[in-house]
Amino acid sequence: ARYQNELAGVDTELLAERFYYQALSVAPQIGMPFNQLGTLAGSKYYNVEATYCYLRCIQSEVSFEGAYGNLTRLYDKAAKMYHQLKKCETRKLSPSKKRGKDIKRLLVSFMYLQSLLQPKSR
Repeated sequence: ARYQNELAGVDTELLAERFYYQALSVAPQIGMPFNQLGTLAGSKYYNVEATYCYLRCIQSEVSFEGAYGNLTRLYDKAAKMYHQLKKCETRKLSPSKKRGKDIKRLLVSFMYLQSLLQPKSR
């Protein structure tokens, strides 16, 4: 269902997500469904949701090797976004836009901190 969503443009994301959760209920020790859920999450919430899924995959009894690369890519994105955010000025924004920027800053900073706290080797 996920590949049908990506390749055929059919909106089957919820169905794919359901199948991955069903796979986890049958075999919770397998990390692959978490990796796929991370891929489905995409960049929602500035990659926080995907990072959670990849970390769960890595911590599973039977982890999936590709999750390490996926997580590394997200941490690299977070570092770039973090350094860009430091340069942004938010004092001149309206309260609603400032709130949105503050939420982005919080999530990106959290991701950047996560990347700094992760061990460099597996």
